[in-house]
Amino acid sequence: MTQIPTVVTAAGLQPTPPATLLAALLANVAATNPGYTANLPGSLVEDISSTDVGALALIDAAKVELVNSLTPFGANEFLLVQLGNIYGVPQGQATNTSVPVVFSGSVGFTVSQGFVVSDGTYQYVTQAPAIIGAGGSSLPVLAIAVLSGAWAIPSGTVQQLVTSVPTGITLSVNNPTSGTPATGPQDPADYRASVLQAGLAISQGMTTNLKTALARVPGVQPRLVSVQQQSGGFWEVLVGGGDQYQVALAIFEALFDINNLVGSTLNVVSITNANPGVVTTDKNHNYATGQVATITGATGISGINGVPLTITVTGQKTFTTGTNTTSSGAYTGGGTLSPVLRNVTVNINNYPDTYAVRFVSPPQQTVTVSVTWNTIATNFVSAAAVSQLGAPALVDYVNSIAVGQPINLFELQSVFQQSIESVIPAQLLTRMVFAVSINGISTPPSAGTGVIAGDPESYFFATSAGVTITQG
Repeated sequence: MTQIPTVVTAAGLQPTPPATLLAALLANVAATNPGYTANLPGSLVEDISSTDVGALALIDAAKVELVNSLTPFGANEFLLVQLGNIYGVPQGQATNTSVPVVFSGSVGFTVSQGFVVSDGTYQYVTQAPAIIGAGGSSLPVLAIAVLSGAWAIPSGTVQQLVTSVPTGITLSVNNPTSGTPATGPQDPADYRASVLQAGLAISQGMTTNLKTALARVPGVQPRLVSVQQQSGGFWEVLVGGGDQYQVALAIFEALFDINNLVGSTLNVVSITNANPGVVTTDKNHNYATGQVATITGATGISGINGVPLTITVTGQKTFTTGTNTTSSGAYTGGGTLSPVLRNVTVNINNYPDTYAVRFVSPPQQTVTVSVTWNTIATNFVSAAAVSQLGAPALVDYVNSIAVGQPINLFELQSVFQQSIESVIPAQLLTRMVFAVSINGISTPPSAGTGVIAGDPESYFFATSAGVTITQG
């Protein structure tokens, strides 16, 4: 029997080269039939061996196809779905845009499941009942858009009640955090990566297992999941999309100790001596004008720590405090702000005990892209065709970037070139100038690089309406 070598790489089982098969065949024949070449003409030996190698190549190819079809690397789409079901990772389905909302009003009033709210343009339906607690507000409840499609939902924009409220009941609604745009069905390449991760979850430890568990939650986008190690043995978990209670349950069941969970920290970078004082933060604060926040731990400056500050927003990382700090002394460092709106704490009732699970809901950053291009080609379809091909490709790239990761200008250029290759080959392009804005603010690459960074705990979102492609 001829032994066919087995070679497995990162791409799966590899076919054996014909030369290797021939050498193995001749070695096997020589071992079992000494002196066979002395009794047979060389041409006959060559004819027989070539025929046998052809047969061995077919056998080897069948083996390779069978083995690779049973791994996430090489399985066809049907078998990939079966593997995913075995691992407990069903292929992601399309989801509508969603947003967590909080109701406020008459204590004890129950907001039924299916209650409809609106941001003035789109309507959203709550997916679970909510009750107004003793503090006058409900816990966050997930609301899903009635219409399909993807759009941004900034925090503080869902404020309209569509469903009627009984006479004598006071009720209002708001979304303290931004919503999550819709996603289409999970594409095979992304799903292949999810299945592979699920297969490695047990062997690679807690973080891979946790990411796999979170990816199973309906509505959670894999690109918006990040498990980050913090100093002191703590972990910060970022999760975008999905019902907050289902997310919290996945974390609760996957982590070995929920006491090691920490949320995001919003640090003070500077406080001016002015009337009113201006505070600068290290990350986007996501506050709205009129909101009240508190600073603790700021040094050098007096009258600022522990004082409720009524905010007037002046920028993504700046706001005025409503406090005269002219004579309060110079700020020398330190200080953290509360509340941190991106932090979510959910109480899991695992009867008879209740556990608090904390995670971070990454804020959304809206991206617009302007491209100015030109070409030496005198005969191409049209500038409109270039725009129609380029815009969706650029949107897909921006919307595929993992939470906290930057936009790469060179990748933008490559994506644009590849998308319009059918009408203008890359070698005929003479100009590509990109201008990127994040949340309406023009954001150039970091000095000496092609990296355009945003908030380190947020994610990018773009639509075709936000991409302008112009010849010039």
